[in-house]
Amino acid sequence: MKLTSFKAAIFDLDGTLIRSEPAWEEAKRRVLANLGVQVPQQVYDAFVGRGLRGFLMQVLGPNLTEARRNELADQIGAEADVLLPQLRQPIAGAAETVLRLRGAGLRIAVCSSSPRRHIEAALDLLGLTGVVEQVVSGAELPRGKPDPLPYLESLRQLRLLSVDAFAVEDALPGAQSAYEAGLTVIGFGSAVVQDPAFAKLCHSTATDYDSFDRIFGHI
Repeated sequence: MKLTSFKAAIFDLDGTLIRSEPAWEEAKRRVLANLGVQVPQQVYDAFVGRGLRGFLMQVLGPNLTEARRNELADQIGAEADVLLPQLRQPIAGAAETVLRLRGAGLRIAVCSSSPRRHIEAALDLLGLTGVVEQVVSGAELPRGKPDPLPYLESLRQLRLLSVDAFAVEDALPGAQSAYEAGLTVIGFGSAVVQDPAFAKLCHSTATDYDSFDRIFGHI
């Protein structure tokens, strides 16, 4: 894969640039516990990388009203506001790789299911606030990952074609979203090696940022 074939790199956030899923899972658990609802671990795992709308509909049923769903999503977000500063951790090599890609002339964007305030706080922690040109939050869109809309919106805002960008994703819903939007997809993390479902969605895979670097023959 040639880096010169692309004009932009679009990164997912959680699990790709920063590790924050434990905070989100705990935030969901706390809100659902207040409702007396227990959720199997496999349901939490299935919604990694996806927005809160689908998760809440899954665990509370299709009769959940939009107003109630939004109320609960706000409660989960408020819990995450408390937990993220305690539990959020940068992924080793992420910031350095982004900076090298920017130095090589690529435009950098983030496409995440997280609320914008959480994306911006994570980028500040990573020291990438001035490096990331465009941020798309799936929480602000009518449809989130695995729907292609978040990545299509990223391309629209960047004014690029799908062939001009690659996406970096650690979760299947995000990889599916990017793939269906027509982007080249790089699967990131140990799960991409362990789960054969990634094979049909990802053009290449990297277990960490050292192996990511080798995809392009070193950046």
